[in-house]
Order: sequence, then C-alpha cells, then structure tokens
Amino acid sequence: MLKGKKKKLLIIVTAIVVIAFIGFGTVKASKKEKNPGMSVQTVEINKQDIESHIQATGQILSMDKREIVSDVEEKIEKMLVEKGQKVEKGQVLMELEKTNIDYKIKEAKGRLEIEENTLAQLKTDLEIDLSNAEIKYKDALDTYERNKKLYEANALSKSELDDSKNTLDEMHNQYVSAEKKLGDGENTGEIAKQKKQIKLTQLQLEKAKDDLEKYSIKSPITGTIVDMKISESGIIENHVVLMYIQDVDHLEIVTEINEYDASKMKLGDCVKISGDAFEGKEYKGKVKYVGPFAKTVETGRGKENVVEIKVAIEDIDEYLKPGFSAKMDILTESKKDVYVLPYETIFTKKNGDQVIFVVKNGKVKEQKIEMGIESDLEVEVIGKGLKEKDKVIMNPTENIKDGDSVNENQVM
Repeated sequence: MLKGKKKKLLIIVTAIVVIAFIGFGTVKASKKEKNPGMSVQTVEINKQDIESHIQATGQILSMDKREIVSDVEEKIEKMLVEKGQKVEKGQVLMELEKTNIDYKIKEAKGRLEIEENTLAQLKTDLEIDLSNAEIKYKDALDTYERNKKLYEANALSKSELDDSKNTLDEMHNQYVSAEKKLGDGENTGEIAKQKKQIKLTQLQLEKAKDDLEKYSIKSPITGTIVDMKISESGIIENHVVLMYIQDVDHLEIVTEINEYDASKMKLGDCVKISGDAFEGKEYKGKVKYVGPFAKTVETGRGKENVVEIKVAIEDIDEYLKPGFSAKMDILTESKKDVYVLPYETIFTKKNGDQVIFVVKNGKVKEQKIEMGIESDLEVEVIGKGLKEKDKVIMNPTENIKDGDSVNENQVM
C-alpha cells in the first residue's frame, strides 16, 4: 500500500516539472516574438587620454657639413690635421707653398713704392714749373704795362709794344699749361693720373694679400674631419674636394613623409628616436622643419606626394653617428579626459556625415559625431548628448536604422 502511494507521488511530481518546462518555453517564445531584433556587438564609450602619433624612418645627418676645397693650385707645404680629428672654426688645416704668392706681394709692394716716389717727384717738378711760369708771366705783364705807357708817351714804337704783348700772351699760356699739369685741385692732370695708377697698384697688392690667405686652408666650421681626399703627389688642384668636415655634435634626422601625415605635423612636435644601430637606447628630438611644398616620388605602390621633414636630436652622445638610420615616433597631438571609441564604431553615411549607433533599452539611436584626435586603434568622438558608458554598436552597416530593436552582446 505504501509502495503504491510512493509511485503515485512520483507521477504527480513528474507532471508538475513537465508543465513548468512547457510554461517557461512558452514565456520565452512569447518574449522573442515581442523583441525580434538583430544581434549586435556593442562597446562602451570611455573617457580617457588620447594621443596621435606618426611613425617614420629617416637618416641621421649632420646639421652642418662642408666640403673643403682650395681656390689655388699649389703644392702642400704642411699638413696640420688628420682624419677623425676634431677641429675648431677658423683652425688652419694645411699650409700651401707660398713662394709664388710671396713674390707677387713683394713685386706689388716694389711697384707701389716706385709709383709713390714718382708721384712725389712729379708733384715737386710740376710745382717748380708752375712757380717759374708764374714768375715769367708776371715779368712779362710788368714789361707790357711799362711799354704801354712808353708807347702812349711816344717813347716806344708800335712794333716794340706788339713784341711785349706777344711775349705776355706766350708766358700766360705757359702758366695756364703748368697749372693744368699740376691739376685743378689734383683731380685732373698728370698728378691725378699718377694717383690713379697708385690706386690700381694698391688694389693689386691687396688682392695678392687676400690670395695669401688662400694658401692657409682653414675650417669653416667646428666639427670632425670624416674623410680626406689628398693627392699622393702632394699637389692639389683648385676647387677639388680635399676633405669633408661634419658637425657631429649637432645632428638631425631627415626624412620624407606622405602629404596626409605631414599636414598634421608642426614645428616643435616631440619625437622619440630609436634605431637598430643603437638598440636599447632612446633619444628625444623635436620637429625643426616641415617642407613648404610636396614633391611626387615613385614608390612600390605607385606615385606618392611627400614632404621633407627634419627632426633635431636633443640628447646626442657617442652612439649616434651621421649616416645611421633612425625610427621616429612623432607625437602630433594629445588631449586628456575625452570621449574615445574604436574606429570600428564609426559609420560614414552617403552624404559624408559620420555617425555612431547608441543602444538604449534595446533600441538603436543614431548619433551624429565629429572625429577629433586619432590614435592607432581609437578616435576621439565629439557630439551632443554623448555619455560615458553609453553602449555603441561595433561594425555598423547601412542596414541599421534609427529606432531598430537589437539584441546586444557587449565586447569586452
């Protein structure tokens, strides 16, 4: 009897469980019918700091590098430096044979001395000639005035008066001629000509002295001699490179960046510098030059417009050398505490508007936004009504519309 009651009780419990499962399934099915939306993945809007970086590679170069050449062709008299040596601006690098130039200087000095003596003697002679001409002219004038009075007193013939007048005219002409030779204020005449000759010789002497400076070849900058090209014969030709000097204490990185990235860069942007040749070390730098124009170059992907960029290296040490390649991480912009989303949440409409789709209570709300700073994976979003922790659909398509019902699965 007891056994029968147990069996009856088991049947009743089983029936209740079955009814419960059926009821749960009915309710679940009913809910699905009420919310038949598509499944979407969502991510939360976060407030955080964001930075925009540009990655580039370039070559380390000296900010100042010079080719040393000679303006004269001559034999080397004395070599004063060697490859690898550091030199100061104005330091003499080599001395050339000066025999020929010394002779030119002495010759010019000799000519100048002779011409100056000639001028002094010429001036003395012309002054004497002028003085004598003046005396003769005055004597002739006195004679003529006396003869004129005698003629008027009928004490002298007309021919004698005419003779004295002719003598007066001749002496006057000689006086005027002597005055012109001495020069009117020494601006014309033989003295002026001689002074011009002296000036010409002085210029030749000055040029020879200037040329003498070229026989001592000096460094135009402070730097290091990185290479030498001296002829084994010891005779150098004019305007042929003798050595290369670089300022290895002031280095820069030069590269070319596509026009899109270059448009984001500005002077003073901070740069982190690394490289295979100095693995494990990182240097700081700043953008010092952004080219004023773009040029077109051929790349593996076709033609591309690029802009020249220069970065000054701030903390130089012995590990950095001109010619090394370098990797650059350029910080172009940064903001703190802004709304940030992954790129995959942004949808661009046919009219160009950029939107995101926020999910609230299972419903889609289209939100127009503007993009701010862009990092490698995320972007700053700007728009009215944005809130931290709002859930936004990932990888939206044109099938998603404002007001749609969706089932969301949040991306971690």
